[in-house]
Amino acid sequence: MNRRDALARVALLMGGTLSAPTLVAFLEGCKTADETTKATSFAFSNDQLTLVSEVAETIIPKTDTPGAKDAKVGEFIQTMLKDCYYTKDQEKFAAGLEKLNDEDFMDATPEKRTQILTALEKESNEELKKIGEERTKAKEAGKVFEEPGVPFFRLMKELTLLGYFTSEQGATQALEYVAVPTKYEGCIDLKPGQKAWAM
Repeated sequence: MNRRDALARVALLMGGTLSAPTLVAFLEGCKTADETTKATSFAFSNDQLTLVSEVAETIIPKTDTPGAKDAKVGEFIQTMLKDCYYTKDQEKFAAGLEKLNDEDFMDATPEKRTQILTALEKESNEELKKIGEERTKAKEAGKVFEEPGVPFFRLMKELTLLGYFTSEQGATQALEYVAVPTKYEGCIDLKPGQKAWAM
């Protein structure tokens, strides 16, 4: 699967929208030598990796299909942040993890974890709206807008969905999967209770 296919799939899962910095991270591909050196030194500590995996599992828990931890989404997020995102995005992500530590996410009940993440999602949406307004003002004034980085929870959610639904577990067990499709049929009705098709 190439980068653009993966991006199209996660955009579909996110309701057709992705944050602009995430689009840039996926589509730009190249970084300056200095930025590459800084960005590729990024890595989670063991505690951070555990925290990221638990957040991902809260977003996509194990049910009758594998959860995010089964699909190793935490490791996927670490690789994506290291290889595809700039230092400013990595720093915002690390700050988001610190905020989760301050709220004792690891010791929280499943219900409390959901409340914490719901509040973070609301904050991320408000931050994205503000960024959009500032970008528009800069464009109207003929100024260059410096992207501030993807809000923590938006990036966490986007990468969790991308990592899960492009993993073997997500594609073959959470979605309707045909290993060797025969012919292309562009419009097939889903039967009641049928899973969405893996692309």
